[in-house]
Amino acid sequence: MNPYLLDTNHASAILRSDSVLRHNIDAARDGTFSISMPTVGELWFMVFASDRARANGSQMAAFLKLFHIWPYNDASAREFGRIRTELKRRGRPIPAVDVQIAAIARVNDLTVLSADRHFLEVKGLKVENWLKADN
Repeated sequence: MNPYLLDTNHASAILRSDSVLRHNIDAARDGTFSISMPTVGELWFMVFASDRARANGSQMAAFLKLFHIWPYNDASAREFGRIRTELKRRGRPIPAVDVQIAAIARVNDLTVLSADRHFLEVKGLKVENWLKADN
C-alpha cells in the first residue's frame, strides 16, 4: 500500500474534478489518500475568501469527510523544527505551512502529492506531482 498526503493544490484539484489528477488517482490502485490539518486550514481559507463561501463551505465539509486527516501533533511539531532549521542553514526556506505538511509526511512516512517544487528542498521527503499528465 502506498500512502499519499495531498497538498492543497492537489486537494483543490480534486474539488475541481481535474481530469489528469483523477486519471492518476484511478491508476494508483494500491494508493491511500489523506490530507493534513495544515492543508485543511488552507482549504478553509480558500472557502472563506471566495465569493460563494456558503456553498463552497458545504462542499468542503462533505469533501473532508472522504479523507483521513493527519493531525499536527507533538511529533510533527518537533519534525517541523528540524526541517525548518535544515532549510534555514542551507538558505532554502519554504513557507511555514508547507514545512508543517512536510513534517507530517516525514513523521508518518507519506508521499506528498504537490505541484510546489519547493517541497523538493526537504531532504528525505518523498514528493510527486500528479497534476502533470506524464506521471
